[in-house]
Amino acid sequence: MKPYLHCCELEKSFDGQAVLKGISLNVARGECLVLLGPSGCGKSTLLNIISGSLTADKGELAVDGVLLDQPSSGLHVPMRKRQFAMVFQEFSLWPHMSVAENVGFGLKIQGLSRVERSQKTKEALNRVRMGDFAERMPGQLSGGQQQRVAIARALVVQPRILLLDEPLSALDARLREDLKEEISDLLKTSGITSIYVTHDQSEAFSVGDQIAVLNQGKIEQLGVPEKLYKEPASRFVASFVGSGNLIPFESEAGQVNLSPLIKWPSGKLEIPRKGHVMLRRETVDIEPANGHLPVQEFPWVVLQGHCRQKQYLGDRNEVIAELADGSCIRGYSHRPIEKGAKVIVRFSLENAQFFEE
Repeated sequence: MKPYLHCCELEKSFDGQAVLKGISLNVARGECLVLLGPSGCGKSTLLNIISGSLTADKGELAVDGVLLDQPSSGLHVPMRKRQFAMVFQEFSLWPHMSVAENVGFGLKIQGLSRVERSQKTKEALNRVRMGDFAERMPGQLSGGQQQRVAIARALVVQPRILLLDEPLSALDARLREDLKEEISDLLKTSGITSIYVTHDQSEAFSVGDQIAVLNQGKIEQLGVPEKLYKEPASRFVASFVGSGNLIPFESEAGQVNLSPLIKWPSGKLEIPRKGHVMLRRETVDIEPANGHLPVQEFPWVVLQGHCRQKQYLGDRNEVIAELADGSCIRGYSHRPIEKGAKVIVRFSLENAQFFEE
């Protein structure tokens, strides 16, 4: 299937410092791609190149088969001609216009009649549950309400691509939780192709059909949320996506060595000579020691330690167990554990992922 948005080997530098390094990706029509990564990884620069507010140094960018950027030939279609819409971190509503006037402004620019503008504005506001606020001024709204209006303003013009630049970062935690689910539903039901920038993996997993994890100007991994979580392609992705244990190791003579005191057989697994092993917390069982150490049989690893910290989560406890060499591992227990008590740590090597150093 031909991609709707196609980026090929995009590069961008500022003052001789490379910010984007050969970015290539495809987005299908109606799909939401999330650009996820820490501050300074290049995700906002990439969004601005897609929007047309920045020009790439190298590469190509096309939408629906039409080239918009090709620096080698001097081609650059400016932002105002791309028919995209942007939702910003700060709500960017015009303070002297009512909610309805803000949403309808883009339709006025398009030349729609007053009747058409009124109908489409009403529909857009109802979609974001702001229909009763049409005559309010932006200063009379909460932050979450203002962002809903900003989203309605972007959607009402039916853009070719909707760009969202960390749209929830200015909201408090509770509002972010509520609004991210609403945005996810809106994007899925609208059928609009969208690019969503965030550093918050919870947002990324909620709204993204695909997620591109960026690090130092490169895409570390591009895929569906489940793939990134269960099969991270690098140590960086493993540490940035989800929460788990990332532990240095060395292997030799059929053994995995975390330290001189902690070793286990590697069986027939192909394991790098040196690197980091990643264990998601939900794959690590930590239970009170009852005086009998379970049999350690491949692929199961059984370790002894004591409870250093615990946190009650309602249906289970999250436990940090300190092992014999002083290192720690996080996991879950479905039984009460007292701080300082001896524990048994158990996990399967089939759930471990090894990254070469």
